[in-house]
Amino acid sequence: MLAAVKDHIRRSSSCITFYAPGSRHYDNGLFVNSPYSFVNISITDKECQCNCKHCNGQMLTGMLSATTPESLVELGMNLAAKGCKGVLISGGACSDGSVPLAKFGAALREMKDMGILVVVHPGLLTNEIAVVLAKAEVSRVALDLIGDEATIQQVYHLDKRPEDYRRSLQIARAAGLRVSPHIVVGLHFGHIRGEYSALDMVIQEGADSLVFVVLKPLKGTYMAQIKPPADEEVITLFQTARSLLPDMPIALGCARPAGPYARRIEQAAVKIGFDAIAYPARETVEYAGMCGLKITYREVCCGMLTDF
Repeated sequence: MLAAVKDHIRRSSSCITFYAPGSRHYDNGLFVNSPYSFVNISITDKECQCNCKHCNGQMLTGMLSATTPESLVELGMNLAAKGCKGVLISGGACSDGSVPLAKFGAALREMKDMGILVVVHPGLLTNEIAVVLAKAEVSRVALDLIGDEATIQQVYHLDKRPEDYRRSLQIARAAGLRVSPHIVVGLHFGHIRGEYSALDMVIQEGADSLVFVVLKPLKGTYMAQIKPPADEEVITLFQTARSLLPDMPIALGCARPAGPYARRIEQAAVKIGFDAIAYPARETVEYAGMCGLKITYREVCCGMLTDF
């Protein structure tokens, strides 16, 4: 069971890292990222069998495509020549919620040997794919965690249950993979529903770091007009996570609604004691400075938080 949260949580570190991977241009007037520092790659091009209600495949449209191991290695060589520091390897999901990575193990290893950090988003993880990723010695595995059955079925269109996501985390841990679970706050049509159960999975099973993102309604999707959860509810969830996982690196990831909403939850994450924020507003950076925190910028995925 999740314990009660104290009203005030003091930071355990005097440092904070702001992540700005090159997959998205970032210039806050204090730091500018490089376009090829970190890129997102889809191994399925634009194809996805799930077409989740919050995405409808749109997240694939901005990714580079490499649908064969050979094309992935070639792309890796081109990116390495441009100074690429890391990549996210993902793609559209199959009807069982997995990303078809089985044939890419050797290619992932070659990219790693090029000096590129390799973060893999495998969807629901199987034992077979866990072995492939472990042999490739990928840098990090980013796992979605969903703690509500209705959300899985109604949003992801999958005949799965929260225990399937817990099992995915267990498989990653048993295989010795470095794992960074992601929890999407407000995934159930803008409501917080299974997020605390997903957090409890991390508490019970362990992880190398934890990343929160907040539902960002996308044009052209079923959830385009959905309102994200109230910022007070999001902040309470953040407080709970920091209180119950005092020693785990926690990041606010790249997805969240823009504007004053984003600035409020970013600054709350600073105050609560999150270790990292991706693409922070300048006001958030200045707030962190006012709090006396030592600030570092990195141009890779925030899931890599403990790898430096």
